[in-house]
Amino acid sequence: MMPNKLFFKLLIGFWLICVLIAGAIVALPKIIELQRDPAQKLLVKHQLLAKQLANASNLDMAIKQVRRAIKNNQKPFSRKKAGRRIPFFVLTDHNLASDQSKIPRDINLAIIRHQENPRSNSLHFKRWSVFGPYNFKHQNTNYQLYVRDFHHKQHRHILATISENRWLLLMLVMLVSGVSCAFLAWHITKPINSLKTTARSLAKGDLSARAQEVALSHRDEIGQLAHSFNDMADSIEQMINNQQRLLSDISHELRTPLTRIQLALAINRRQPNDPASLDRIEQEAQLIAKMLQQLLQLSRINLSEYQQFESLNINDLLEDVIENAAFEAKQFNKNVSIDLTPDLLIQMQYESLASAIENVIRNAIRYASTNVTLISKVADNNFYITIEDDGQGVSEQHLEQLFQPFYRVSNSRNRSTGGTGLGLAIAKEAINNHKGKIQAKAAISGGLQVTIVIPINQPLF
Repeated sequence: MMPNKLFFKLLIGFWLICVLIAGAIVALPKIIELQRDPAQKLLVKHQLLAKQLANASNLDMAIKQVRRAIKNNQKPFSRKKAGRRIPFFVLTDHNLASDQSKIPRDINLAIIRHQENPRSNSLHFKRWSVFGPYNFKHQNTNYQLYVRDFHHKQHRHILATISENRWLLLMLVMLVSGVSCAFLAWHITKPINSLKTTARSLAKGDLSARAQEVALSHRDEIGQLAHSFNDMADSIEQMINNQQRLLSDISHELRTPLTRIQLALAINRRQPNDPASLDRIEQEAQLIAKMLQQLLQLSRINLSEYQQFESLNINDLLEDVIENAAFEAKQFNKNVSIDLTPDLLIQMQYESLASAIENVIRNAIRYASTNVTLISKVADNNFYITIEDDGQGVSEQHLEQLFQPFYRVSNSRNRSTGGTGLGLAIAKEAINNHKGKIQAKAAISGGLQVTIVIPINQPLF
């Protein structure tokens, strides 16, 4: 049994979306922290500064000297920005500047950020960054160093912005999952909508409507449905075309005997009780009755396509058919010879298959000169039945059309033999129901050879 690919496609698709969202939520904080971590060289530089201040004899003097040295190495800047250019601040345990100076807003933000998240050691602004705190002791007093970096500008990472704004994070998650689910839904519904449009066109009478490539290209249940839809549309178109052609043929075939009946009635009115005209009326009425009977048989065989098949012995069927055929051939002084294979079980519809073989044998008896031969054999996992007569045969140009309803050739196989042109059409429909083939070709003896091929083990449905 073929695995349910569409089921797995939906399962894996939604599962991957959930995994990606969950993975993003788990990995986002770690990625942000990695983005916040200063470079190793910068970190070592800040720690050396903290160590230098810790070893100074006078902390306030050391702070002023280091600040002055850093400013002398910096590019010139305006006095307006001088306050912003203070390179570092040293704070006490109470978050007060050791030199009693005013703590700027960015340092306060860094302090608050560290209190909220002790693992955080940096805060990035548009033009500079604040690193710290770096803890050190000076004369048994604890201090914290916060360093401003104006040279290594680190732009605020977008992940940090997303992490700090939970509504933005929620909207981003909804957007990503919505787009992913929308793509999956579009991938599934696009071929289904295409099939729906095609089905509507077919329902409105457009027999040429077929599933489009957008549905056929899928390799899951949707693609299988599209191919099945096309097979169904082909069958419907073929059945309707066959029905229309059959109705046209019936109208044409019935017109001829009805016309002759009308002529015979007209003659009988002029010459009451004329035996010839009455015989003609009876003959044409019998022909119409026979034609209608075979049309009913053809219709029944078409309806029997989905009836139950049984495993039966093919030789039992052939013996019954040949017994009836031999009795009929004897009335015309003709001989039926047979060559059957050993017993073989085949999945079949007994009545329709028997009718098919009987029609072919009767057709051979009707046109044979003296002999009809039936040979059966098994080859290539198929059962072959060959029926041959020694009559005048059929020219090659007519062979492919012999199995069409009401088709007759213009030589010995015409309506004077009493045929209606439906026997071989009935046989073909019955053989098709068995997933087999029926073919006609010229026999070596000069007559007609009809071969029926029926699969032995092939599933019928």
